Amino acid sequence: MIVKKISKQASEMYLEGKSIETIASELDVCYRTARKAVWAEGVELRDSSTRLKGRTRPKKVSSE
Repeated sequence: MIVKKISKQASEMYLEGKSIETIASELDVCYRTARKAVWAEGVELRDSSTRLKGRTRPKKVSSE
């Protein structure tokens, strides 16, 4: 099974800060396989919504 073959390498890459998408691309597997490989090593997946916290659109300045 491919997940078992890449799980250690994928989890190390993930812990270095790489995204699942980047890992999948570098290991030439689909996103789902890369995600399963990281998860199979017991690594807690990051919350993808946290990268958006604190980012807000600047308020429009009125021309009054």
